[in-house]
Order: sequence, then structure tokens, then C-alpha cells
Amino acid sequence: MGKGHLRGYFRADKELVIVLLLVVITGLVHFFVDYQRVFLNFFYLPVLLGAYFFGKRHGTYSGILSFLLIMSIAYFIPENFLYAGKNSTLYKWTDLVMWGSFLVITGYAMGTLYDKKETTIKELKKTYDGIITMLSLVVDSVDKYTQSHSYRVSKYAEKLAVAAGLPEDEVEDIRIAALLHDLGKIGVSAEVLNKIGRLNESERKAMSSHTDNGTRILEPVGGRVLKILPLILNHHERYDGKGGHGLIGDSIPIGAKIIAVADVYDALTTDRPYRKALTPLEGKKEIVGNTGSHFDPEVVRCFESVFHSLEAE
Repeated sequence: MGKGHLRGYFRADKELVIVLLLVVITGLVHFFVDYQRVFLNFFYLPVLLGAYFFGKRHGTYSGILSFLLIMSIAYFIPENFLYAGKNSTLYKWTDLVMWGSFLVITGYAMGTLYDKKETTIKELKKTYDGIITMLSLVVDSVDKYTQSHSYRVSKYAEKLAVAAGLPEDEVEDIRIAALLHDLGKIGVSAEVLNKIGRLNESERKAMSSHTDNGTRILEPVGGRVLKILPLILNHHERYDGKGGHGLIGDSIPIGAKIIAVADVYDALTTDRPYRKALTPLEGKKEIVGNTGSHFDPEVVRCFESVFHSLEAE
């Protein structure tokens, strides 16, 4: 089931809850309560839920539907709403109209606040995504041999994460971490990054430090970025525990293991200073051949399942 279908399912489920609440409250008012006027306030619950989950339109609709339900009961079963006094009929309808008006206004007002909050969140997310994309472009500009590397790794990692059945928020975190996984290369000299021959010991240390450098650069940002730091820090860890930080197996975050496969596959299938690119099938063979040593077997299985879509990127 795709993400769009899932969102549609949960949306329908929430709407069903609101309608069910309206029916239950209407039943309580009609069958079990002697003084129904007090219990009309319970209709604020589905109206507020409608506004909270869906915004202004659904909050208003919930208020109108509640109003119509009660007006129908008051018309067809007038004894349910009895008022003392000679103008009781006029008073009853005036009272119900006032109640319904406040209910609809409440739904509209709360929904408006929700819509404004959602707009603000979308604007912040757009700004956040823009900053992330800008940083990834800066990273790629540092190393002339890895142009668009971060973008491709993020696309591969996103597909792997979806294939692994991870929640949507976690998939997004992995995509962003993949975009920034080489951010620490900003602190590595161009001579080391573009060296054609083998790296010496000090150069290897400088190159391997880019994961720590990347997390140090991002840590002051705080907020949601803190969630992706372990993925950036550990994307060069090996499944067998022989990586730089000594993590092994399930102690390595799943996002880091996914980025590791995506990163190595793209590195294998693009030209580098020290070798020509492998074909996609040759790259796949290398990934599968290192299952259980470099890479998590479950992640490799996900890689194999989406391999043909990776070729199309």
C-alpha cells in the first residue's frame, strides 16, 4: 500500500470517528438525558476534533452537521427540548440557533488557527529543505569527482528505506542525512579529496574524519537535525564491527546502514580519481558480495529488490 493510500485511509478513519461521535452524542441527547440543553455542549468535541485534524473546512462542516442534527430532533421530537414560559417555543428556537451559531463559529475559528499553523510548518519545512539542499550542493562543489553524489545517494537511500518498510518520518530523516552524509569533507583538503594515487596514513585519517566533522558542523543547529547526526556519524560503520567506531550489527542505526549501501553503490558506479566507474550490475555484485561483512543482509535484500529502479536514476 503506497503512502498516498495510507494517508487516505487514516484520513477516512478520523472522519469516521467524528461522525460516530456525532451519532453517539445525538443518541445520548435523545434517549438518555432529561435536560438535553446541557448535553448540547458535548457537540463541541467532534467539532474541535474536525478542526484539529482537518482544518477550517471540516471544523465548520462538523459544526453545521451538529446544528442540523439537533434542529431535526427539536422539530420532529419537540418534547426533547421543553422550556417553561409563555414564549417557550420562540425561546427554544432562539436558544438552539444561538447555540448552533457559536458551535459553527468555534469550528471555523479553531480550524483557521490550525490552517495557519500548518502554513507556518510548511514554510519552515520549505526553508529547512532549502538549507539542506544548499549544504549538499556546497559539499558536492568541494569534490569535483563527486558532483551530484549526495543527491543520488539521497534518492537511493530513500528508496531503500521505503523498501524496508520504515515510517514516513524516518524515511525523510534518512533522505536528509544522505544529502548531508559527506558534509565533513568541507574540512578535508582538496589535495586529499582529488588525489589520484593511494592515500598515506595521515591522508586516510583526514578522509575518515569527515563523519565526525560533519556531525560537529551540524550539532549547533539543534532541533530535528539532532536526529540525523547518528546516521551521518556511522554511515561508514561495517556490519561485522570492523568500522571506525567499532559498532556491530544491530547497534548501527538502520538509517546509517541504508546510507552505507547507497553511498558505496554510487561510489562504485561513478568515475573516481583512482579508477573508472563500474557498471550497475558490477556495482550490485560488489554490494551483494560484501553482505554480512560491510553491509546488513536485510538492507542488501532491500537493495536487490529496488535495484532496477536505482539504475533508472
